[in-house]
Amino acid sequence: MKNLIVKSIFTLVIAASFTGCGENETKEIYCGTEMSAFQAMELKKTGDAGYKFSDDDKKLAADVIEKLNAMYDGKYKFNLGFIERDTEKISLYVIVPDDKEVMEKVSCFLLQNDFEGRLPKTKNLLFYTESYDKLLIGIKNKQ
Repeated sequence: MKNLIVKSIFTLVIAASFTGCGENETKEIYCGTEMSAFQAMELKKTGDAGYKFSDDDKKLAADVIEKLNAMYDGKYKFNLGFIERDTEKISLYVIVPDDKEVMEKVSCFLLQNDFEGRLPKTKNLLFYTESYDKLLIGIKNKQ
């Protein structure tokens, strides 16, 4: 019986260590940190509930899209949607071409720009293709 208890505890410790592996690993990418698949899916789930745009939100979105389009002289069509926004955090869907260089430039621009204080410091970005059929990457600012 005692041997069984020791084996059970040992098995639980091993299982716990495997479960925790990699959870705290962060991969820096595109001026931020890549979200885990779990974090991206949780954020998408939040977005699935819908977001009610205020007039300020609509103006901010239009201003951001205008700047993104200007970065590429209208070569690409950018779009974005709000997942959530408050004074502390903003989470956005960002519609971009499936191009790593474009994603990097857009990500860095959004993560490093506060649009005259209109974007909170904490930012989460879910990048989708233009057809909205493929989640390319989830990025959040470095903590």
